Amino acid sequence: MAIDYLGKELSIGDEVVFMQLRYRGLMKGIIKRLTPHMAIISHEKTNVCSTESKQYHGQMIKILAEKI
Repeated sequence: MAIDYLGKELSIGDEVVFMQLRYRGLMKGIIKRLTPHMAIISHEKTNVCSTESKQYHGQMIKILAEKI
């Protein structure tokens, strides 16, 4: 089971916040694929023209939908 930094379960399609590789800025993306230790995250184009990033499960935080 994949768990984020705050202990929430991660699934494909979840929206997450993570640190952009080699930069200090935060990025928002959607989990495209999960492996036992990492996730492939789809996001907007970065400074290095990438639209996907790999992150360890503990290096991201799942965004929870607000309840109305």
